[in-house]
Amino acid sequence: MRGEQIYMQARCVNNFGGKVLLMDAKPDEVNEYVRKNTAEQYEMPPGFEFRGLSMLLSKPMLVGLKIKKQKILIPFTKLCPKYGTVLFEIDATEEDFEAIRSGLQRKNS
Repeated sequence: MRGEQIYMQARCVNNFGGKVLLMDAKPDEVNEYVRKNTAEQYEMPPGFEFRGLSMLLSKPMLVGLKIKKQKILIPFTKLCPKYGTVLFEIDATEEDFEAIRSGLQRKNS
């Protein structure tokens, strides 16, 4: 049982750190926030793997890159009651930016 708990913790989006920008948001609200607050946006489909975690989403949503601030805005749908879709702002590395750029389709010019 202890091994299962450690495995589940390692797969939790909370382990990315950062802060919650929106909680229990509708996909359109998340997408609008990402559009207004980032210079680069990419469409992330449900199940996209980022940092070893398969991202849970109800439908494709936007991920935003803040290059100068070294941040990524990333949505995730939590299965826990009352959380719904959450938008996180997390610290990012160049490898994180490259994973997004190479794995997803850019949605702005």
